Amino acid sequence: METVCYIEIIKDGRDFVARAQLSSGAVKEYRHQIFEDVLTEMVIDLQEELSE
Repeated sequence: METVCYIEIIKDGRDFVARAQLSSGAVKEYRHQIFEDVLTEMVIDLQEELSE
C-alpha cells in the first residue's frame, strides 16, 4: 500500500479550503464557498494528476 496524497480541509471565513499534498511534494489548494464544489474540483484535478 502506498500513500498518494494527504488532504486537509478547513473553513476560512465563508470559504472551504482543501489542500492536497501529493507524494511528489507538490501542494495544490482549492477554495470555494460551497463544500461540494471544492471537493468536486479537487477530486477531478487529483484524478488527472494521479492517472499520469
